[in-house]
Amino acid sequence: MALLVGFFAAWLALVLGHRAIPWPLQFVAFVLLGGLWMSLGHELLHGHPTGWNWVNTAIGFLPLAFWLPFNRYKALHIKHHLSDLTDPEDDPESFYVAPPRWQQAGPWRRRFFLFLRTVPGRLTVGVPRGILRFWRREIRLLSGGGIALPWALHIAASVALGWWLFGVVGVNPWVYVLGFSLGGSACTQLRSFVEHAAVAEGTRCAVVKASPPMALLYLNNNLHHTHHAVPDLEWYKIPAMHRALGSDALADAGAGLYSGGYLEVVRTYFLHPFCQPDHPLSPGARPYGSRGIA
Repeated sequence: MALLVGFFAAWLALVLGHRAIPWPLQFVAFVLLGGLWMSLGHELLHGHPTGWNWVNTAIGFLPLAFWLPFNRYKALHIKHHLSDLTDPEDDPESFYVAPPRWQQAGPWRRRFFLFLRTVPGRLTVGVPRGILRFWRREIRLLSGGGIALPWALHIAASVALGWWLFGVVGVNPWVYVLGFSLGGSACTQLRSFVEHAAVAEGTRCAVVKASPPMALLYLNNNLHHTHHAVPDLEWYKIPAMHRALGSDALADAGAGLYSGGYLEVVRTYFLHPFCQPDHPLSPGARPYGSRGIA
């Protein structure tokens, strides 16, 4: 609760006091607050901080990032936890592609797939591409029913917030959208970059031993194996449970243990793709660990 109050106090202070803050500092602050808001939304959908779902949903409903309706995020993320992790046909958060899609891709598209599995690719074109792909999937689902109301409510709330934020208060929409919306999403994309790997044996959830500021930004979701082992555990209880489960060793024998934190992740995968794009556990995939465009 204190973290939520602190977040909203910082967000309001930045928004209402933006005229006294140079835009580069605004941008950096919006990026960090946007990343924290994504982490807080993740906690809210998992049933925190209150025991009343409607209260958590009401908080998460606030469309501060504009592009993501909370109820759709919640539905898809719960499906992710129940899925065959990393399988692109079953896991809505998988970054792998089905083997036929790789096989049908030409050389340049294959290079693009590999670029998206580097840190620069993931944090630049990967961010707007991910948002557009999410919207496209949602549009395809509209005809099936069930998601029109959440989207209508989200759009209405976004219009109202945008009118107040940009029209009344006068926040620069470019600074806010590029910082809070896209920059905040980039923070989440860095967190999720290595958190799942399609390994044949062991856990498919990795562990990144982040520094205290990064662990706070991600609300300990960098200890991802523990989160999937006990998904309803509050963020501040994850480190103790992580030690009790011996998650470091489990991750090291499976999806990976990054003891050097996110600097190690960035250094390792700045030019080298994190994983092969085609899901190696699906029928027809190339051998595990394939990297080239052939």
